[in-house]
Amino acid sequence: MLSKRRYDRGVSEPFVLRPMMEADLDTVEAIEEASDLPRRSPEARREELGDERTRGVVLEAGGAVVGVGSLWLAPDAAHITSLAVAGEARRRGHGRRLVTALVALAGSLGLEAVTLEVRASNGAARALYAGCGFEEVGERRRYYADGEDAVIMTLALDDDGRAGSAARG
Repeated sequence: MLSKRRYDRGVSEPFVLRPMMEADLDTVEAIEEASDLPRRSPEARREELGDERTRGVVLEAGGAVVGVGSLWLAPDAAHITSLAVAGEARRRGHGRRLVTALVALAGSLGLEAVTLEVRASNGAARALYAGCGFEEVGERRRYYADGEDAVIMTLALDDDGRAGSAARG
């Protein structure tokens, strides 16, 4: 007999990835807060929607926003500034879908790499990013407000904007 966890992970539920809109901001804030991401003011969130240097995506499943991801764009690289999935929607592949969408977005813009910081203690997130091709390349000591270190992870993109041989050595 299959466990519920194994069954849930093997089933692909319908989902939609789309750009974040102002109407999503309350839900985005709730998901990020429940995931212990740094707090941002509602004004800062609204400003990001109109900023050409940022991109936000949401993932809908079952008719509701259950995941969020944001990129900050530099001239040659993208930085994942947030990625979170609602607690009840975790372990269903949504985090991987969000990472894949953000990497594809960075690649479509002709960027050379995607970077991020993740809590040193967040083994699940580190494993997710590693499974998507990111490599641990350094750390930021006492990066978070509570004093925890961050691990810096990077994914190199090839000339076609995909994780390619450049990312694998």
